Amino acid sequence: MANSRKRIKRALTVVIVLSLSAVAWTFFEFQGNRQKLENAIPKMASKAVMALSRVSQTATKDGAVQWKMEAAGAELEADTGRMILQSPEVHFFMEDGTKVHLTARQGILNTRSNDMEVQGDVSLRNDRYTLTTETLIYNHDNRILRADKPVDIAGGVLQLHASDMVYDLKANQARFGGRVKGTLNDNFAL
Repeated sequence: MANSRKRIKRALTVVIVLSLSAVAWTFFEFQGNRQKLENAIPKMASKAVMALSRVSQTATKDGAVQWKMEAAGAELEADTGRMILQSPEVHFFMEDGTKVHLTARQGILNTRSNDMEVQGDVSLRNDRYTLTTETLIYNHDNRILRADKPVDIAGGVLQLHASDMVYDLKANQARFGGRVKGTLNDNFAL
């Protein structure tokens, strides 16, 4: 009887120690993941009054849809009108009926002006070309996309690298600046 009590006490002690270890490990793992999440979201979001998951927004001008945006999550700052976006995806609608698709890791939408800035693995593509960069700024009133950091464009027979770019969505024209280098595939035919 005394031996069975000792075994039960030892077994309970082992279970308690293992349980406490599991709780401690879970706590530290959670803290590490929380720290990674906090570092991923800009410090600007500290003034957020609302956190949302799966956000959608559509911007129109003179009755025409200019763009539709979806994001995995967002935090809204009421005093500034900024929405801090996680994994935004934006479809810009062109006047000729085509679309330009934008993705990024994070972004900021000014809900008052519909201006945006996205950053991190930025990809902008249409039916012919794909542009990649680290940061892209959108001015809604002028329908201009601007990259002040290097851009790479690939599509079909063309590869291009430039120090910066301005893309006028109204005219569907891009202007590249700085050190511009390009390559045409030797299968190119006029």
